[in-house]
Amino acid sequence: MKLRVFAVAVTYFVSVIIIAHFFTSVGYDWTQNTISDLAAQGHSYKWIMQAGLVGFGSALILGVVRYFKAYPKSYFLFFVAVYGQFILLSGIYCTAPIDSTIPFSIQESSLHSLFATIAGISMSIGILWQVFAIVNDRERWLRLVFLILIGGLSGLFGLIENGTLLLDKGIVQRVLYLVGLIWLVYEEQKLTPHKELS
Repeated sequence: MKLRVFAVAVTYFVSVIIIAHFFTSVGYDWTQNTISDLAAQGHSYKWIMQAGLVGFGSALILGVVRYFKAYPKSYFLFFVAVYGQFILLSGIYCTAPIDSTIPFSIQESSLHSLFATIAGISMSIGILWQVFAIVNDRERWLRLVFLILIGGLSGLFGLIENGTLLLDKGIVQRVLYLVGLIWLVYEEQKLTPHKELS
């Protein structure tokens, strides 16, 4: 029986995100606040989302090791591993609290932002790799759509973050995550359509 490691990781991650919303800090608004804010410094239940980020990242890394043994020429997996590693680190180092009166570590918050950014870049490079690696035109165009969506949503999120655009940051980030998660599951499905993995 095939175990779709990425699909399991994504299911786990989404489940934790949903659960964490039942334990939000005062003032949290899912349309305005990010998924990272669910694990913000000073939040009593930050460990829930931290477990989601660390578990998700760890599962992706384990999945990459497993798949790379079976499909050693699937080089995009390297970028998935880097993505997983930095998602894991973004779960260890938490963002600033949404309540500005709560003391927090600026260094930890900066590291969180750095790791989350590197994770996003790694995923984008992985998708770009597939755009050039795939020989089937239809598959290539589909990867290109993923890349455009990830790039466009990331740019939009950045403009919201720096105050250039006044949109719902939380919604944009969740859509961005959703596209990335769909890409991971899609690549896994294309990677393992017939071959049984032990």
